[in-house]
Amino acid sequence: MMYCHACGMSLGIPGFKGKSDIYCTHCTDEDGNLSVTRDEVQEAMANWFKQWQPDVDDEKAMKRADHYLMAMPQWAAD
Repeated sequence: MMYCHACGMSLGIPGFKGKSDIYCTHCTDEDGNLSVTRDEVQEAMANWFKQWQPDVDDEKAMKRADHYLMAMPQWAAD
């Protein structure tokens, strides 16, 4: 299964794979080029965590998102 190298979204979900083979449509422009920053992805992911985990505060959600993004190829430390 392929996933977005920036946010982890499954590229197998209909409509989520665009022109890029490694990034989803949420993380790319119309040409398939990465169009988001790590901070933007982290904030969006933290908001998503808070939606399905209402007891998680902003700080904890941001920390969880930061930890998750360390595993994404686009943001992994070399």
